[in-house]
Amino acid sequence: MAVYTQVRRDHLESFLRDFRVGKLLSHEGIKEGVENTNYFVSTDRGKYVLTLFETVHREELPYFLELTAHLADKRLPCARPVPDHRGRHLHELCGRPAALVERLGGHSIATPGIEHCRAVGRILALLHLAGTDFPRRRPPSRGPAWWRRTARRLASRLDPDETELLWNELRFQDHHELGALPGGVIHSDLFRDNVLFLEGPDMQRPRLSGVIDFYYACHWCYVYDLAVTVNDWCPHDPRHTRALLQAYRAERPQEAAERDAWPVALRASALRFWLSRLYDRHFPRPGALTQTKDPEIFRKLLERRRAEGAAAPPVPPVEEAGAYHDA
Repeated sequence: MAVYTQVRRDHLESFLRDFRVGKLLSHEGIKEGVENTNYFVSTDRGKYVLTLFETVHREELPYFLELTAHLADKRLPCARPVPDHRGRHLHELCGRPAALVERLGGHSIATPGIEHCRAVGRILALLHLAGTDFPRRRPPSRGPAWWRRTARRLASRLDPDETELLWNELRFQDHHELGALPGGVIHSDLFRDNVLFLEGPDMQRPRLSGVIDFYYACHWCYVYDLAVTVNDWCPHDPRHTRALLQAYRAERPQEAAERDAWPVALRASALRFWLSRLYDRHFPRPGALTQTKDPEIFRKLLERRRAEGAAAPPVPPVEEAGAYHDA
């Protein structure tokens, strides 16, 4: 989340007249995240999140809004989009496609414990299961084709060590295709800031209260989604990793091929987010309240995942970056 487009109070008041949400009390920009403009919106009837879509194509937005409604109907803790008087979820505000969604209670966790990881593993499995009858399909927007395009655009801006690591890993991933593994609807971005928890002295354990920000959701392999989650929630502590994986597998047992592909998926996830952060650093977008996340975190994680998987079958030598092309 971030703020690239400023929303004036009078414009928001006019926008809200199309909804049965009451009178506007306040709105506040949300600085976390990097993709869309987001505001907390409070009215005399409730609390909401307003999203203005900065990069997603308008024709793709019904997928995300219908998916979150579908998951909410399955009783997953997802932010249901709020319909207007005519039942529409997608609107326009300040020249941007916009949606109003329910604001879920709770807060994100900066330093997860084992119980947080268990809860996240379980909810990810339930999300995968709940999406099996969702009728829409969307290919991954940050999948292998995007990795290659982004690597080519970054080629002239990277130092030699970064270049060698990047193209070597791309060649490795080309020889270990994940797309044929079991898959369906995946979140693709289930980081700590996209999960909310309720905690308190009267609670025996934290309760997961929300899964948010589905704007990278797509139809791809489940093991990649699991690797994305593990790489953010428990990149250093094997106890936390075991807790998350055990909770996931208790709800959705994995096939042998998924388990075999686990080291490859961990590397693919680290590669994807290293590329995203490199791109944001070298090609920043202007914004009123934005933050650029450190790509070095995922570079180091990729190097560590590669070292852990050193026993994997060898791949052909890396090609020169300029000779690399789409398959």
